[in-house]
This record gives sequence, structure tokens and C-alpha cells, in this order.
Amino acid sequence: MDNQSDMKKQEAHMPLTAEMVRQQLIQRHNQPLSEDDPILMVATMFELFLTEYDAVLQKHQGAIETFMTTSSQYYADKVQQSTDELLSRALQGTISNNMDAMSDCKKAMGDFSSVNRTYAIVSVISCTITICLFLSWFFMRGQ
Repeated sequence: MDNQSDMKKQEAHMPLTAEMVRQQLIQRHNQPLSEDDPILMVATMFELFLTEYDAVLQKHQGAIETFMTTSSQYYADKVQQSTDELLSRALQGTISNNMDAMSDCKKAMGDFSSVNRTYAIVSVISCTITICLFLSWFFMRGQ
């Protein structure tokens, strides 16, 4: 079992050849297959395709590595610059917002104090009227 899994791992890493395809077809289907059988052209086409595909992948891998190497520092600097600008704006915005909020709070407290004084005056007048009415009722009751 262990030898079979090792062989399969080795086969998985080996490039596909017409001979490998021929041997697998003979083994799996128990049918003789000559080395010049036309079906092996498919294996050759796949082998050529895979070779070309690997070359294109390596070319693209090299291009991506070059791009990442040359561009990564530039983009890292841009991200750092943007982060610094956003942080600066956020701090300025926070300070400005806090100043505006304090100004609004001061105005609201002034309005509250003014309304509170008005209510105090109305309460004193209402209380005075109530006392006067009570006293007049008290004195009128006795007559």
C-alpha cells in the first residue's frame, strides 16, 4: 500500500508522456496498445499543451513577481500617506466637532438658564396669586 501511494505521488509530479498513458491504458483496461496507436497522439497533444501552459505560467509568475517587487514599496508608501492624512483629518475633525459641540452646549445652557428664570418668575407670580387668593378667601369666609 505504501509503495503504491509513493508511486502515485511520484507519478503526480512527473510530466505526462505518451508512454505513461500507454502503460496506464494497458494496466487499467487490460488491452494491448502499440507504441504507434493513434490514441497516443492525444497524450502527446496534452503533453505539449501542458508544457506550453507551464511556460506561460512561469512567464506570468515572473511578471507578477517583478511587478510586486517594484510596486509594493510605492503602494505601501501611498497607504501610509493616506492613513496619516485620514488620521490628521480625523483629529482635526474631532477637535472641531468638540469645539462646535461645546459651543452648542453653552448656547443650550444659556437658553435653559433663561427658560429656567422665566419659569421661576412665573412660579413666584403663581405662588403670590395663590397666597393672595387664599388670604382673600380666608378673610372673606369670616364675614
